[in-house]
Amino acid sequence: MAEAIVNPAPKKGSDLLKRKFPKLDWIVPGMVPDGCHLLIAAPKIGKSLLTLDLAIACAEGGKALGVLAVRQRPVLVLDLESGERRLQNRLASLLGDRALSDAFEYHTDPDTALAVLRTFLERHKGRSPLVILDTLSGVMGSRPRDMTQFQHEKATLQPLQKLCADDPGASIIVVHHNRKSKEGDSVDASSGTHGLTAAVDGIIALNRPARREPAATLVCELRDVEGDEYAILLGVDGWALDGRTLEEARRNAMEHHRQEKVTKQGDLGSELMDLLRLHGPMTPAVAFEVYSRDPNATASVQSVRNALSRLHRRELVSKDDAGKYALMGVPPELPELRVDPSPTGNPPDVSAPDVCDVGVNSTQATQGTSTKRRTARRRR
Repeated sequence: MAEAIVNPAPKKGSDLLKRKFPKLDWIVPGMVPDGCHLLIAAPKIGKSLLTLDLAIACAEGGKALGVLAVRQRPVLVLDLESGERRLQNRLASLLGDRALSDAFEYHTDPDTALAVLRTFLERHKGRSPLVILDTLSGVMGSRPRDMTQFQHEKATLQPLQKLCADDPGASIIVVHHNRKSKEGDSVDASSGTHGLTAAVDGIIALNRPARREPAATLVCELRDVEGDEYAILLGVDGWALDGRTLEEARRNAMEHHRQEKVTKQGDLGSELMDLLRLHGPMTPAVAFEVYSRDPNATASVQSVRNALSRLHRRELVSKDDAGKYALMGVPPELPELRVDPSPTGNPPDVSAPDVCDVGVNSTQATQGTSTKRRTARRRR
């Protein structure tokens, strides 16, 4: 018997395929499944407010991020940084006139936090309890001399992950600071080594580019299901999904990233994107022709070519086989249709929309553009 424990026999893969495992029990349906997750963010951008809002929603069986219905479950908030006075103020601000559910419990002493956590999970076993540990540093402790930093961090989180694995449906969200460096993805953003990220079931990264702006994104990197990125907004009532559905919030997050790229292009790049939006696909020569109609235009044709090439490398515009650049993901913005009243009283002819642009009438615009395009082709 002792020999069997020392030298265990491998298991058969065919037996594994026959096993039935519990289905995922989502904390936030479609966004965050059950398990042990690491929530990382920069200091003072609202991560504690985000987790507290989620804790209230789960204790009530209300809506997370304003629109996502969650089911009621026992909740424990281990607030190891704020203290009771600040926690009271935050709860009152988020609740308004609502009463707080008895399913919501809290604890603020770092020295006894892990013992309280284990007792809470044991007491609510089988009921899909949720624990918010804010923050990890409150229970990390000093690193033993015979351990590397990687080993110490992994040894801190692995027991928490095992508590969740032993009770399917139980969840722990561990709040942690990110590193100052912006290099890498959300997995690399966590402060410390990869010992932290290796020991959890998922990583949730709260990214808020400007502290004074309400817009942010929530990146979910999950082990058991495919994660995604969602746009969220910080308002007077806390964090809310930027959209009516997860799909809309996902699209808005993509648009936020596109806008961030646009703001880094400089004046010329932004002007060229506006021209592509207004006029549709253009070659560099035609783009320069349209751009130079502005009396304040100062860039050369080569600068326009270089700017379009940079926009293409940054995936803001596409380029076809004919060398024409087009704005990606945004349909051309057609000029407004202007129709003069018919003096005869008959319905006006709207078969040919007015394509007037850049300070010339429609006839001049059509003739001038055609002539200049022919001239540009001869130059090439």
